[in-house]
Amino acid sequence: MLSAIVKEHQSKQAVRKERQEQKRKDAVQAASNLTQALVDHLNVGVAQAYLNQKKLDAEAKQLQHSATNFAKQTQLWLNLVESFSSSLKEIGDAENWARSIEGDMRTIATALEYSYKGGKRRSRAACVVISFLCSENFPRFNLKSVTGSYNHGMSLTSDEVVLDNN
Repeated sequence: MLSAIVKEHQSKQAVRKERQEQKRKDAVQAASNLTQALVDHLNVGVAQAYLNQKKLDAEAKQLQHSATNFAKQTQLWLNLVESFSSSLKEIGDAENWARSIEGDMRTIATALEYSYKGGKRRSRAACVVISFLCSENFPRFNLKSVTGSYNHGMSLTSDEVVLDNN
């Protein structure tokens, strides 16, 4: 009887030991599965972050390239506008020069007409006017009175010529 109790006790212990071993294996397997699931979950996040970083890097590179192109294009536009502005200024300068020359030519024509109509005395005054116009020392002058009509509405009746030093 004692040996039967010992055998029964040993068989129960063996069964209990097997159950404990099975539970331990199940626990190790569950822990391993949990660890693998966590690693997989984290790897998915890391992989997504890596892909996002690659996309950001590519977009940053493209943005930098676009910004460089934009800066070059803007500089070209600025140069073009500056050139256009300079050209407009030159056109304005040429227009003012042409008006000045036209005024001087009208004055010369008026002086010649005045000289033609008035004889020697007026001829001398007309020569003075023309020499003043042609001289760099006296760029401007005024004729005191203008009457009559010329092609452009200008002729002289007086031989008084006054220099304008302004």
